[in-house]
Amino acid sequence: MRRRVAVDADAGSRPGPARFPAPLALPPLAALGAILLVALVLAATAPPATAVYRSGDDWRHVEAVIAALGKKPPTDPVVVLLGGSAARECVTTEPRWRSQIAAFGGGRVRAFNLGSSSQSFANDLTIVRALPGVSTVVLIGLNVGRYTSIPPKDAAATRVATSRTGSVYDSHRFHNGQRLSDGAKRALVGQWMRVKYPRFKRRYAGNAAKLRELISVCQEKGYYPVLVELPLDLRIVGGSWNRPRGTYRAGCRAAAAAYGIPYEDFVGRIGLRSHDFVDLSHLLETGRDKYQRRLSRLVVTRLRQYGLTGRTGSQTTVID
Repeated sequence: MRRRVAVDADAGSRPGPARFPAPLALPPLAALGAILLVALVLAATAPPATAVYRSGDDWRHVEAVIAALGKKPPTDPVVVLLGGSAARECVTTEPRWRSQIAAFGGGRVRAFNLGSSSQSFANDLTIVRALPGVSTVVLIGLNVGRYTSIPPKDAAATRVATSRTGSVYDSHRFHNGQRLSDGAKRALVGQWMRVKYPRFKRRYAGNAAKLRELISVCQEKGYYPVLVELPLDLRIVGGSWNRPRGTYRAGCRAAAAAYGIPYEDFVGRIGLRSHDFVDLSHLLETGRDKYQRRLSRLVVTRLRQYGLTGRTGSQTTVID
């Protein structure tokens, strides 16, 4: 029997909530302290490879990073990647990403992957508005799912204690050995056109307007927004999604031109193969290495353009 893999769904029918979504099932308050104590001990003693992704970890990470940056804003430039679960899966780890940016000539930066399940442009607005007023490059991830999704059900932002500085946030739900067959992937292509393309058409105009608002807010805060295409298994998708992809990509190019910002699309030029994807948009280990390498070079190019390289200061205490 073929092993089935649960795939993050980027779908919904209403704008993102004003507050960050929280997991739907949280442990009782009485048990939370004990659970967190155990988590802290494990984080301090276990190697990163033993970490397991749990539902809601990505959203908790977003909240933890924003809280830490707000408490003590860094003097180093900040880089944040926004997007849904495809963005979450396209960077190896934040410490490795930062080290690669530095190795490529970008200097010391605080780089964070804030991609999280079904993250909408409305959520991006909330995140950007909550970030501190420091030099920040905002990488806005793009794919068809960003025009169909609604984040998890709205709930009060949960302030969950996080592990000590230096621990590695395991953002990866998908790993080698879980890859769907090419046949199963092709079935997903057709399923998306039947189920989600109608949603895409209904929600496109509203989401396109939110994207422009997001760019505007970034610039008002003195940030440097960059539009970036997220990974896609082009070998399997082929031309099947030409209409929805053509629609949003044209809108993104127009928005980039109107606001004078970059629109980056390197997905088809970095040697991604179908075996680098667990499904159509979520990368596995080999794919993350390829995508992150090109993303790091993009970041360095923009840091230099904006005069942000070579700026260093004391590192702020944040969760890695």
